[in-house]
Amino acid sequence: MRSTPLLFAYGVASLAMVALALAPGAGADNRPGTERSPRNPIGEAFPLVFDSESIWLDVVGDSLEVRGTFTLLCRTPIEESIPLFFPLPVDSLLGGARMVSLAFRDDAGAAVPTHWEELPNAPGVRWWVPPCWGDSIVAEVVYRQQIKTEYARYILTTARLWGRPLRWAGFEIRLPPGAEPLEFSYPFERRSEGGEVYYAYEVRDFFPDRDIVVRWRR
Repeated sequence: MRSTPLLFAYGVASLAMVALALAPGAGADNRPGTERSPRNPIGEAFPLVFDSESIWLDVVGDSLEVRGTFTLLCRTPIEESIPLFFPLPVDSLLGGARMVSLAFRDDAGAAVPTHWEELPNAPGVRWWVPPCWGDSIVAEVVYRQQIKTEYARYILTTARLWGRPLRWAGFEIRLPPGAEPLEFSYPFERRSEGGEVYYAYEVRDFFPDRDIVVRWRR
């Protein structure tokens, strides 16, 4: 499983720029990020629904590489491309972030590379989501960000702007060999596979109230 939070703007019916992340509104429980979400009329009018995401964060040398797979549901068939704003972290403890690749899966499941736009003075980039003729669209994203110290962050809270929780979200974090984790902002669990150690967190009905933050000691 290799697969990250979006903001969107739809240039129809004067819908303004809004942030992306969502899922079905469930009752509150004791898990982080599962409280009841407020109603959001703009999110409800948007032609796409942010359904789920899978995110992998790998600390490699002095960089954090983030790979994300996002599933967007289509309310109705859409004949034109739709602009979505994808936020990148701006953090004094981190260096600059840059997009590496963006692709959308076609009907056969193949990833088709797609162009994105740099936005001057904006903390992110603009995607153009292809026309939606089926039930869903899947985006595959890669970005990298410089790490200055033993700290990394992934944006989640913009998901609240959809006004609904994600149906499902899964995250994996891989730290440098021999690193000892000191803090996770969510209850990640230690796992191992083929001798490789990583940390995972999975949740349903996810309405995040904080970003993912991890600190470690080398």
